[in-house]
Amino acid sequence: MDLNLLKTFDAVMKARSVNVAAEALGISAPAVSQSLNRLRDQYKDPLFVREGRGISPTNFAVELHAEVQEPLSLLINGAKSRQHFNALTSRRTFRISSHKDIDILVFPNLTKYRELHAPNSTIQADIEHIDEKSRQADLRQRKVDIILSTVPLEEHGYHNLKLFQEDLVVALSIDHPRIQGSISVEQFFFEHHILWQTQRMDNYTLNSVACERLPTRKIAYTTGSGLTGLVLAQSTDWLCVNARSLANKVAGSGKYQIFELPFKAEPVPIYMTWHHSQNNDMGHKWFRNALETTTGSKQLSNS
Repeated sequence: MDLNLLKTFDAVMKARSVNVAAEALGISAPAVSQSLNRLRDQYKDPLFVREGRGISPTNFAVELHAEVQEPLSLLINGAKSRQHFNALTSRRTFRISSHKDIDILVFPNLTKYRELHAPNSTIQADIEHIDEKSRQADLRQRKVDIILSTVPLEEHGYHNLKLFQEDLVVALSIDHPRIQGSISVEQFFFEHHILWQTQRMDNYTLNSVACERLPTRKIAYTTGSGLTGLVLAQSTDWLCVNARSLANKVAGSGKYQIFELPFKAEPVPIYMTWHHSQNNDMGHKWFRNALETTTGSKQLSNS
């Protein structure tokens, strides 16, 4: 298979126009048509049919594009960006394996940074792993560029950098019938709790960072989403231990009380992890720097 044929096919799929694709590729429209004809002969499918003033892909073309788009992008852009990377012009897609709560803390600033410094690039964070084996495999195979998580990956061949850490606080309804103005240890363990569950630390986030073994809490609800826990705390008498930054995002509504934990606990760390094969990839270096800059870890390490 001639790689240029697939490049042309990809351009036409995105443009839905032979002329626009030709202009994007810097070749003539007849050259684009010739490449499409070769692909039609190979796959025994028309690939595109006329629709109004433009063209529309066949079902087979849509399926084919879904199969070749990602590996084609890696082949075309991957090798180039390892040697040089121009953030302002690059159309590279960076892929993160993260968690919905971490995304809320990281992506607003990261997106603004990307729009300013690499406006043509794309960041995808739609891959969430629940086991170490699949995480490691996807990093090795470059299906994922970066993992953001609460625990470093200690296996040989992986690099970890702590980006930031989050203190835990207690959030509860402003109308709570028994707790107003402050919270004691006794009150904390008397009430029912929304437990914030995580796959990579101890089963429950608070248990992982508490400085002493905690009594068993009364479980009202268990969730993997800190934001869901906060929403439920506002409309119930349940307590929700959550990251300070997430709690601060809802505190302005005037519907919550936010207290410090009535016992000692360490902050929850957030790590960035990548495979050593990406160390010298200039595009990957740029992306790591973007995460350090936008989460504040670069300023902290330089201070």
